[in-house]
Amino acid sequence: MEIITIILLLILVIVCSYLVFKTLKWVFQKRIRCIWMLFLVVGVVASIPVYKLFFVKMEFVQSKVYPDLYFIKNPISNKDSINKIIKEKVIQLSNNQFKSKEIPKKPQAYTLRFYEYSKGDWGENGTAYFVEHKEKPEGMLPELLEYYPEYLMAKFSLQACKKDTSSYYGKLEYYNDSKIIKTDTLLNTCKK
Repeated sequence: MEIITIILLLILVIVCSYLVFKTLKWVFQKRIRCIWMLFLVVGVVASIPVYKLFFVKMEFVQSKVYPDLYFIKNPISNKDSINKIIKEKVIQLSNNQFKSKEIPKKPQAYTLRFYEYSKGDWGENGTAYFVEHKEKPEGMLPELLEYYPEYLMAKFSLQACKKDTSSYYGKLEYYNDSKIIKTDTLLNTCKK
């Protein structure tokens, strides 16, 4: 079966190469065709960054199975801007969570995790798997979030103070390549 697939792919590559060669040969026969082809190539190449800049927006996707898990789809390249946006999202989510409720009594009772949204290649699911599915530790192909440490962007946790366990502080840790690069304290009711 693999041999048939390889042969079909090889035939497809040969046919596509032949068609590209014939098309280019036809285009280069007349100067006007070359100019139109140049405009077409420049237009396609120029439209890609314009599309990404104006039409692809960064968004937060919440996991349907883990309420504390968020994925950042199409993140912008500036890490400081992403960290600022994550901080604003954590503040918004925390305000919504504790608007009508008391802060939880148990330390570590409230956490938020932010991962970059990714779809895997060649059988890997990527972090997109966890939007709809729980972690799958057993089986032929286990899927665990710990397999994707390079996609972890931030973690927020509400923790009890060391001296006074009735007071809390919220710690937001930012990650890059699975290493903590920055820590912010967002909510702090600890007595000094």
